[in-house]
Amino acid sequence: VAPENSTKNRTLDQQCTVTRPGLAPIASSMAVELMVSLLHHELKQDAPAPPPLAKTSSYSPTVQSSDENVSSPLGLMPHQIRGSIVTYTMMTPTVPAFRCCTGCCDPIVDAYKLEGFNFVQKVCACINGSLLEDVAGLTDFRAEATAMMEDDNLDWDEASDEEF
Repeated sequence: VAPENSTKNRTLDQQCTVTRPGLAPIASSMAVELMVSLLHHELKQDAPAPPPLAKTSSYSPTVQSSDENVSSPLGLMPHQIRGSIVTYTMMTPTVPAFRCCTGCCDPIVDAYKLEGFNFVQKVCACINGSLLEDVAGLTDFRAEATAMMEDDNLDWDEASDEEF
């Protein structure tokens, strides 16, 4: 969720997809297309995500919408694109924002509005890289999740054959 080194101690197939050979050009070309579509949308950065095509899932490989607010002159404005080289597919999930997102949650946006580039400098200068997670509330979220996992009420042990 937060920026981390996605290449450290990982084999090539476990690394971030942008770092894999051949995928960087695909990812960068998609980023350019999305940016150009965003710049041409009349609502700019406030362009809404397209609604999911299927009612049962927020993941939709082929999103279609006749709503003019959802598309720009260059087509749909998905907020995310997830691709799979294994199946040669792309999907555009429409999901609610995570309340502790290190990119767009209210505390991050508020800190940036208040401090501007000084906030960016603080985040970049943070030695252990935790400032962004702390401001977003991700540190507390992880602590709560850890406490819940350690709670005696949760039993994640594998079931024995006798239980079936």
